[in-house]
Amino acid sequence: MKKRLAVISITAALLASVTACGSQPAKTQPAAENAAGDPASTEPAGILEQTSPAGTDSSGTPVPVSPQAGQTPDAAETESAQDPELTADSIGPVSFTPNEKGYSMVYGSNTLHAYFKRLNVIPGNGKMTVKRTADDSVIEEIDLKDTSKCSIAQPDTTFDLLGWSGGTHLTIRLQDTPASGEAYYITLEEGAFTSQDGTIRSKAITDPSVWSFGVAPYGVIPKLPNGSQVLVGDVLSADVLVRQPAVLARVENYDENRVRFNEKEFVQDAKLEIKIYQIGEDPFTVTFYDDDDNPIGSITLSYTASMPPQPEEEAPKKSITNL
Repeated sequence: MKKRLAVISITAALLASVTACGSQPAKTQPAAENAAGDPASTEPAGILEQTSPAGTDSSGTPVPVSPQAGQTPDAAETESAQDPELTADSIGPVSFTPNEKGYSMVYGSNTLHAYFKRLNVIPGNGKMTVKRTADDSVIEEIDLKDTSKCSIAQPDTTFDLLGWSGGTHLTIRLQDTPASGEAYYITLEEGAFTSQDGTIRSKAITDPSVWSFGVAPYGVIPKLPNGSQVLVGDVLSADVLVRQPAVLARVENYDENRVRFNEKEFVQDAKLEIKIYQIGEDPFTVTFYDDDDNPIGSITLSYTASMPPQPEEEAPKKSITNL
């Protein structure tokens, strides 16, 4: 096989360490759930447009602004002065994964990623809708203000692949796992994303071709839902599906002092067993490779372990004379 390319590291998720989740354990690094060897598709500048003064929307209604360290009221102007691709009234380039340009969603995943070249982009009031391509039926409607659904994630190497020096990475978690072999697309209402000060709001996206993706036949189906609470010593299991174009799956990005596996490489469908050894959060990644040993997709799973409860001591039996 040819030399394996580097896997794109992302936080999701599930698995990434996001503002709504706890810190990652040492020696772990979440990988992209939709990794490939080329940069993700980039939409043109200007997805966000200028609106009313800071703190209000077009009708004068106050817009909640989440505090974030390092952002000043004129940050948009400062960014645009330093980067010719940004302007004071637009977000600049935007990238979504998974997408139709080779970034299929790995079966078993439920996480989407949005990358913005501008710093300090936050979820807005506009709704996000997931639709099935085959019949335009609505699969899920998402309130992006719900932190259990949408959260700010750490920067990752996707920014390097896009040629960006930085920006904002948001993860969106779907309620259900998309079906293998199906295709989906995303629509966004106006104001789905905003600058932190509320002066720049995203334009609506209604064109199905802007953010569409398919679900790969290969993947990981855990017996216990991703993110579940478990006990130290538990042995969990998951079905690893190695289907074309994937020919190999590897377990990666984990701390062997905290979590171990029955096998670390799979060339056909098999059962993965996971044993948790310490308390805390334990993410790991299963990455899929093609015939040329190129990574074509990955999924990150994470479980948070606690100590088993101590058995209650049985009260000593009393004799009749002690009653």
